[in-house]
Amino acid sequence: MDDSFVTVSGVSEAEISIKGSRFIAVVMPCSSEEEIKPLIEGVRRRYTDARHYCYASITGGPKRNIRSSDDGEPSGTAGKPISAVLKGAELSDVLCVVVRYFGGTLLGTGGLVHAYTESSSMAVSSATTIVKTRCSVFSFTLDYSMHSSFASSFRDILAHQPKCEYGAAVDVRCLVPCSRAEEFSQRLSEFTDRRIQVSPIGEEYV
Repeated sequence: MDDSFVTVSGVSEAEISIKGSRFIAVVMPCSSEEEIKPLIEGVRRRYTDARHYCYASITGGPKRNIRSSDDGEPSGTAGKPISAVLKGAELSDVLCVVVRYFGGTLLGTGGLVHAYTESSSMAVSSATTIVKTRCSVFSFTLDYSMHSSFASSFRDILAHQPKCEYGAAVDVRCLVPCSRAEEFSQRLSEFTDRRIQVSPIGEEYV
């Protein structure tokens, strides 16, 4: 499995009009298939009188599970073009809903494919993207004497600032890219003169 994937950090929108029909594309983060329906419902509440709410999603991080719907448009004219845009941008954990207000003129299959491709492309192009990296989670306890130099000694390998709880000693929780987890374990063992031997307790994307 890849350690990283690209996703969007917020909501972006774009709108085009073709022969009286409006196509409003809304791109947003979506980390699981369970989030798809409520997110689409949120778009429906904003655009209550539209004819179609077509969508495509890619979830599962680097697994890239793809779902799409034409929502009443001719088969293959909406969901598939939208998903092609998301795949072309190499995004994951993302949902794009394209709302269509029918303008009274039939666009044909070619016209619909163009409209859904163009509107979703514009929304994706305006989105802010971020990289998420699969990290190993480590938890261990350090003496105060070691904690004072831990962050600076491991700054090059930590995914972000470690979380610490202070008591009789310091309980540390930190994230390290999975590709460097073994290296981190070895370095921590050396740093503590072999007093601490750690293994990952889980994984997170950050």
